[in-house]
Amino acid sequence: MGIKVGIDLGTTFSAVAVYNERSGRPEIIKNICGENTTPSVIQFTDDGEIIVGTEAKEAFESGEDGCVSVFKRKMGDASPYCTFYGNSYTAEDLSAILLGYLKESAEQVTGQTIDEAVVTVPAYFYQQERAATMKAAKRAGLNVRQIINEPVAAALTYAVSHWRENARIMVYDLGGGTFDVTMVQMQEYGVMRSLETTGNHILGGKDWDEELVKLICDKIFSETNTDISDLPDVYRTVARQAENIKKKLTTYASTSLNIRLPDYGYYTVTITVEEFNSCTRPLLERTGNLCQNLLNGLNMKWDEVTDILLVGGSTKMKQVPAYLKEISGHIPLCHVNPDEAVATGAAIQVHLPMPEYLVTTVSSFANEFGSRFKFNTKPPAPLQIGQECILDNALSVRPSDIVAHAMGIIAVNDDGTQYINKTIIPANQQIPCKCAEAFHFYTTEKGKNEMEIFVLQGTAAPLECNIIGKYVVSGIRHNKYDNPTTVRIQYSYDVNGMIHVQARQGDSTDDLPIIEKPVDEDMSKYGKPVVPEETGESIYEPVSLIMALDVSGSMNGSPIRNAKKAMCKFVDQLSIYQGAVKIGIMVVSDETMECQALTDDFDACKKAIKDIRAEMTGINNFWHPFYKINDSFENVNGKKYAVVLADGVWMNPQRAIEAARLCHDNGIDVIGMGFGDADEKFLKAITSGSIDSIMLGESRELEKGFGTIAQEISNINSLQIQKGKTKQETSTYTWEAAGELKISKF
Repeated sequence: MGIKVGIDLGTTFSAVAVYNERSGRPEIIKNICGENTTPSVIQFTDDGEIIVGTEAKEAFESGEDGCVSVFKRKMGDASPYCTFYGNSYTAEDLSAILLGYLKESAEQVTGQTIDEAVVTVPAYFYQQERAATMKAAKRAGLNVRQIINEPVAAALTYAVSHWRENARIMVYDLGGGTFDVTMVQMQEYGVMRSLETTGNHILGGKDWDEELVKLICDKIFSETNTDISDLPDVYRTVARQAENIKKKLTTYASTSLNIRLPDYGYYTVTITVEEFNSCTRPLLERTGNLCQNLLNGLNMKWDEVTDILLVGGSTKMKQVPAYLKEISGHIPLCHVNPDEAVATGAAIQVHLPMPEYLVTTVSSFANEFGSRFKFNTKPPAPLQIGQECILDNALSVRPSDIVAHAMGIIAVNDDGTQYINKTIIPANQQIPCKCAEAFHFYTTEKGKNEMEIFVLQGTAAPLECNIIGKYVVSGIRHNKYDNPTTVRIQYSYDVNGMIHVQARQGDSTDDLPIIEKPVDEDMSKYGKPVVPEETGESIYEPVSLIMALDVSGSMNGSPIRNAKKAMCKFVDQLSIYQGAVKIGIMVVSDETMECQALTDDFDACKKAIKDIRAEMTGINNFWHPFYKINDSFENVNGKKYAVVLADGVWMNPQRAIEAARLCHDNGIDVIGMGFGDADEKFLKAITSGSIDSIMLGESRELEKGFGTIAQEISNINSLQIQKGKTKQETSTYTWEAAGELKISKF
């Protein structure tokens, strides 16, 4: 009969634990060297031998070749992490070797085979890192039952001996390469619920080592004028000793390193605790900011936290508990072994029932989770001796894990102008969970009718998120009489925090075929405005627009500056219709001047605007722009607009009104826009078309006026897009809320 184990695959140290049925408690399985933890270091020798653990770490610290460590930080990266003796290894390859050693060592020590394992990962790992961890474990010969978040595993270990209902524990997990902070709450009947998690999977003890190396380099340079960054051998020696120096500073007020410098001789550099704490303070503050973000997300304050639990080997640094007490007022707990708690928690998890899927809709996510963490009751007092409840059996705990990242999809906003990240599953939801959203998809009679789905993790703009994969949905049936059709997309996070995608058309209960393909090498278009295409031609309504600006003497100063700023911003707003919109620029006072003929070169338009100055065509309002506007639109097709901007009363308004009517008769929509002392009746008289004249109080409000015009052009093209989409095969789609869609049918 085999055993079930929990494995902490750490950045600097790893460990294996097993649940002892006699004691009802988990315990560490020592490795074949008799150690509770195994250094996550590998050495490749020139004769093909692979050494793992303490011996490899000693070789690394002594400067021997073929050593590698800290590869967990690159988990999920397909590029080689290192190359030795002609062989390249990714972080996944190295993790598979390390896990294979842990498996073989545990089986040799216990005399039993490992039937099943739970492997831990940082809570802030994305899909790629989690998938690579699963693959590495399977390549090592492990039957992986589940992967769980490290803070939850550590909280499990803590809860067994320190259970207290309603306690809210902040798990501060600072390892060698990663940082997570998670809030868990102990509830009735042994339920331990994760509330929220955040972190940084490239922030950990190794960053403290790097700051220490920089400090040593600076001290050596200032005292010997030797830059060891230009001396690879010396620099590597210092880097290899950084961890040992850091550990000594947890016990001693200072420590020294004796190092031989070329052309100088031996030099002793001394580092004090104060210097170390000072240079690494920003790193601590980064963890503190993440803790505060966690509290903000839960609508909590520090006095609503029951306790802070320290996990991870890097929390042994004295600066960590001191800093947390400084910002929180709590004395952090050291009730678990920070090096072993994650492994022992995983050993408990491997024996617990698998959680069931939470199936819900987008709306019910908001209802159920939107205000779930507003604590109105007084939190329990900090733990005192005698208050802890030791559970009879570690398997009495029922933990719930959560996912750190929201899952979304690249979509198009409502007016069809911008790509957005549409969230389907919000962050910090209990896993496993499922949620669906419905799309409008425009089908064609010909073609494959395929729909591309780009899955995102994160809540930022598409290109600022982690783009997980490209899923191609095929087999969408053409809907001849009711275009568009409805396609339902269901996302899910399984118990491992891994992503799954399903799709169905309409009310069908059959899944549409989905193939996962590599993400496009060039995704830059999703950071730019949407330009729909129909057989290579723009489907936007052609629009030509001339802006005529009054530059009489009254425009001097802030009026001309505000007008130019608003005009440039307006040009930027119209840039989404590049190729379909042309813009011209005129100025008018005692005469009219064309600064820029109609063009689709928007940069040229903005340059012409920036070159405008007050009084460039005279100081008074003697003339009008309408004859020149009318001539400029000759032989121009499509929608035609003229925006005339004035700040006062023109000297011959009736002449201008009569000239404006010539534009009206030739299908030019004139929009009078004024501010300050402009004559509102005059503006109405020169205005024609669907947009009324615009009267503003001050010049700084001009952006608002131009925004009204931009919306009119957007509305025209929105209708045109809808007409065009039914004629083409496209993966561009708009969103429609799933509402009460019963996605349990999936």
